[in-house]
Formats: sequence, C-alpha cells, structure tokens
Amino acid sequence: MLMTFVAVALVVVLGCGKKEKKAPAEKTEVVEEAQKEVSKPSAEMNDGIYVEITAYMYYLPDKYSKKYGELWQTKAVAIEEYTAEPEKLYKKYGITTDAYSNYEEQLKEDVEHYTKLKERVNKRAEELSKAEK
Repeated sequence: MLMTFVAVALVVVLGCGKKEKKAPAEKTEVVEEAQKEVSKPSAEMNDGIYVEITAYMYYLPDKYSKKYGELWQTKAVAIEEYTAEPEKLYKKYGITTDAYSNYEEQLKEDVEHYTKLKERVNKRAEELSKAEK
C-alpha cells in the first residue's frame, strides 16, 4: 500500500511538473520566435537587391532630366511617372516597401557594411546613368 501511494505521488508530482514547465516553455518559444521575426532582415531582401533598388532610385532624377528636360519636376506627367517608380521596383524584385525600409534600417546598425554598400550603390547608379547615354 505504501509503495502504491509513493508511486502515485511520484506520478502526480512529476507529471504535473512537466505540464507546468511545458506551457511556459511553449509560450516562451512563441515569444522568442516572434522577436526573431521582427529583428531579422526580411528573407526577401539581400544586399544585392538593396544595391539595385537604391542605385536605381539615385539614378531616377538623371533619367527624368534626360527624358523631360532640366525642369522635369514641373511637369505633372513626369512627376506621376517618377513617383510610381519605387513601387515598380519593389514589384520587380518581389519585395514590399516595408521590407526595403526595414532592411535599410538594419543595415545602418553596421556602419562599415552600410558604407560599403553605399559605395556599391553609387557605382551602380553611375553605371545606369552612363548606360543611358
């Protein structure tokens, strides 16, 4: 009888302890996973896509200046086309505005890497400008 009581007591104590530990662990895992998703760069974005999109955006004023003249900002049709360009780029690369913005903000946390990427962006923007001539 004493052995039965001890066995039941062990099952209850150990069994209940496991249930209590699992619930908080699962909640903790869910919270940790959500935090990882918020803090990690978008899986859609990478340095190459960032460089291409940013370089093209840097190049756009030059493109519109060549297409519509130096005062292109005063022409409604040029402004309309110009403001639609970023969305076209995001669609082309299969990303969202938020993905791009979040990626850029995370890049700024590593100043050295961000600076190197901006150098690549400038070089690529120059290539785009020269290619159109």
